[in-house]
Amino acid sequence: MKKPVRIAVDAAGIDGGIALAAAAISQALSCDENLELVVFADQDAADGIARTLSDPRVQVETCDHSLAADLNAAAAIRRGNGSTMWLALEQLRAGQLDALVSGGSTGALMALSRHILGTLPGVERPALMAAIPTMTRPVWMLDLGANIHVDARRLLEFAHLGQVACQVLEGKAPRIGLLNVGTEPGKGPDLIREAARLIDENPELNYAGFVEADQVFSGAVDLVVCDGFAGNVLLKSAEGAIKLLFASLRSEFQGSLCGLIAKSRLQRVHDSLDPARHNGAPMLGVRGTVIKSHGGTCSRGFARAIELAALEARHDLVGRLERQLLASY
Repeated sequence: MKKPVRIAVDAAGIDGGIALAAAAISQALSCDENLELVVFADQDAADGIARTLSDPRVQVETCDHSLAADLNAAAAIRRGNGSTMWLALEQLRAGQLDALVSGGSTGALMALSRHILGTLPGVERPALMAAIPTMTRPVWMLDLGANIHVDARRLLEFAHLGQVACQVLEGKAPRIGLLNVGTEPGKGPDLIREAARLIDENPELNYAGFVEADQVFSGAVDLVVCDGFAGNVLLKSAEGAIKLLFASLRSEFQGSLCGLIAKSRLQRVHDSLDPARHNGAPMLGVRGTVIKSHGGTCSRGFARAIELAALEARHDLVGRLERQLLASY
């Protein structure tokens, strides 16, 4: 039996609005009988969710306001008090909740998580990590947009955070690759080469060397380390390519006999590559389980982010990260 967990859902910032949030909550609850959800929403959204969901495992917290999806970090600190994101993080810090899922602004979530929860020992810049589909199995990658500019030490920090997270989520130490424009030792900017040297000097990290973008999708490594700019561009490019691929297949096979014959197999391929299946990025390095959902995801994707939050809370990912980081410094 799964350990009971209590997860916060920041209902603001989701493109699909209350209808999508409610559908995702229903899906997540149906898959986990020991899951409780606390939904943080402004007055109008709270009323809509209360009317839509009658499950006793759902509690709705009415907040003063929600933060705009395009709000930057500094503005989030100034205007965040009383918002859905702020109040959810405060309850997470107080131990009333086990995790938080939000589809809101990445910059605001990063800033408020650091401000309210604080960071783990030695962590200056938390990072977003998520699974991306490959030819063989999902591969984890960080950072995905929380840190646009980083130095070599931060990339080493990301490697440590990612390794512990992979061990918790998958039960094994990952092969780590550093994203670069080539695999040869002399390739890439000075910063990337220095990060490679630092990672390679740490015997506890299973460093496999540089990886190029196309190798990421072949499953050459289990964990890809990069800055937030490169990671976000790579992730969004992959999502766009997948959408293009299946739009082209639908156009080609629509109404044809070949399409009918291959429909079930094409559906299986679609499901294995669907970004919604891999939605949810842990914010590694803050003192609490915080999951960033893609704001434009579907209900299945948002439910997946809730499931990931429950998984991490049950496996005490944050506690294990803290112990690992304390042992490293």
